[in-house]
Amino acid sequence: MTSGTVVAVGVSLSVALAALLLVVVAMSRRAQTNATDFYLAGRKIGAGQNALALFASFILLSTLFTMVGHIALNGFDAFIFAAGFAVSFLFAVLFFASPLRNIRGRTIGDLFAVRADERTARKASLVLTLLLYATYTIVMFNAIGIVASVMFGVKPGFGMAVIVALVGLLVTAFVYMGGMQGITRMLVIKAVLVIAVVGGLTLAVLAKYKLNLFQLMADAEANASPHPAGIDLLAPGREFIEGPGPIQHLSKLFAVLVGHAALPYMFMRYFTTRSAQDARKSAGWAGMMFVPFYLATALLGLGAVALVGGKNIGQTPPTRDITLPALANSLGGPWLVGVFGALGFLIVAGVLAALLISAVTSATHDMRMLRQAPPDPEGELKAARRNTLVIGLGAMVVSVLLLPIATHSLIPITVTIAGSVILPAVLYTLFWKRYNTTGLKWTVYGGLTMTLVAFLFSGLVSGTPVAFFPGVNFHFLDIDPALIGVPAAFLLGLLGTLSRPEERNDAGFAELQVRAFTGTEIPARQQDRHQDPYVSPERAMRNSRLSKTSTRAQ
Repeated sequence: MTSGTVVAVGVSLSVALAALLLVVVAMSRRAQTNATDFYLAGRKIGAGQNALALFASFILLSTLFTMVGHIALNGFDAFIFAAGFAVSFLFAVLFFASPLRNIRGRTIGDLFAVRADERTARKASLVLTLLLYATYTIVMFNAIGIVASVMFGVKPGFGMAVIVALVGLLVTAFVYMGGMQGITRMLVIKAVLVIAVVGGLTLAVLAKYKLNLFQLMADAEANASPHPAGIDLLAPGREFIEGPGPIQHLSKLFAVLVGHAALPYMFMRYFTTRSAQDARKSAGWAGMMFVPFYLATALLGLGAVALVGGKNIGQTPPTRDITLPALANSLGGPWLVGVFGALGFLIVAGVLAALLISAVTSATHDMRMLRQAPPDPEGELKAARRNTLVIGLGAMVVSVLLLPIATHSLIPITVTIAGSVILPAVLYTLFWKRYNTTGLKWTVYGGLTMTLVAFLFSGLVSGTPVAFFPGVNFHFLDIDPALIGVPAAFLLGLLGTLSRPEERNDAGFAELQVRAFTGTEIPARQQDRHQDPYVSPERAMRNSRLSKTSTRAQ
């Protein structure tokens, strides 16, 4: 599949995209006058633009390339798994989007701090955000190596390390220059290109069959690789009956449902919108975008089997990523394969940039609040850019060193931690009146401990071909750790809260209700916090004048 044409087209398009993105993000630098502009684009992102950015943030190499191969191998069962990604946005629409935007925070620490002790809230935000940034970023850099290997035939070693380092440098430059505004524009470009290329290839498959879906499914069924149990491609059970049985695969689906929408870098998108209504709209629109997207991946998976044949695509989970390029080669030749190669780099770079801006925001803002630093918008902006270089370049170096190691198991653990720790903590904070500082500690650190212990003894660490240590076997859990971590975190949060009833903070909950569900700011609270940096100085001064006027009137 790899040829001179593929490499020439892919490299040319990759360089052109990199140059375009550098120009786009550089133009955003002029709009950055304070830290809020850098972190959140001044909270001026509209619903449509944010929906596209949310959609693009969610598109990984695994949700396109791997998912097409997964559907080509496992048919019906794989499509059910893909549907979980779209459904997970229901959590955002129903619970997160509007309240998070109304809090007017920058990180999840700003939400926790309304109900819990400031230091506890900030430490929890730092631990969770930076831990998930580290695990997810390592996987994303490894995905760059997969694109270079599958699409361009680059062998592991020095050449692959150079490509990964170059992408890491570019991503760091994007965030340093453009901040959230530049990253949002980058993600919008990514979303438009993904929709165009995936939509075009899907239309090509449909045109090949003259829109006859029944014939497409019949050919896919006929050309699919035979299943050991004789299960047809479009029948349920092709994957769910393998290994330990349905419970393992259903637990993975559960992890996707509760975890993906609770990742910190996804929360950042809700903070950037103009209003709570825009935040809710953008989450809903992004979820609706995923419905046709995953229908397209299903058609592409079936089309790959029907047109290329089950023997000529990835026939095992480790080789699923070659299925989409094989279909592209069949329909468009090496030119189209080169296009998908460049698109693969863009997909990964967009997610890396979104992860980095989230980590930088937490490392700068939460740390300043933890140290009770006085407001200094210009100083905080400089610190944010400095942290961008430190975190971005540090993550790149570590990821290059870890390239020889199979790190793909970090994807499920990252999603599982988000669902097992962040989701319970956010829901308790928003909706349970008695929740307190001890409850937050038990939810975060207890839930994290339970999840990591379950992960240690799962098939993701040992005893399976996809494990970190496939040569040894000490695992006894054949389920995704989320099935243990999520209920454990909810239970620990409950027990921790009930163990210290004297910490109950009804005033904090009342304030949260006002702020989260009406968007109203409370000047007294801002003054108590030395005018939190995430409230602009102009707004703080206006609130102070209003407060004084109200006092004189009384």
